[in-house]
Amino acid sequence: MNDRHEPQVVITAVRHDPGAAPGQTTVIRVLSMLPAHWLCAPVADRDSFELRVRRTSGPEGTGEVSACVAAVFKDPALRGWRWTA
Repeated sequence: MNDRHEPQVVITAVRHDPGAAPGQTTVIRVLSMLPAHWLCAPVADRDSFELRVRRTSGPEGTGEVSACVAAVFKDPALRGWRWTA
């Protein structure tokens, strides 16, 4: 993700339910639900994660990226996690 000309979106999330899966597992789940043409750089610990996203193609703008991420966080596998936008 060295190309500084492409805009990045930073996705951050925190675990609000101690019984939810840890951040390292959850960020992998999130990655699997995002479009394949997005380049992602995750950093995760037990109770939070950050995911820097850069698109390589496609018409999505920041609003569409946010809509996609919002849909991902509705997945039951992400119960116990809150997207902090």
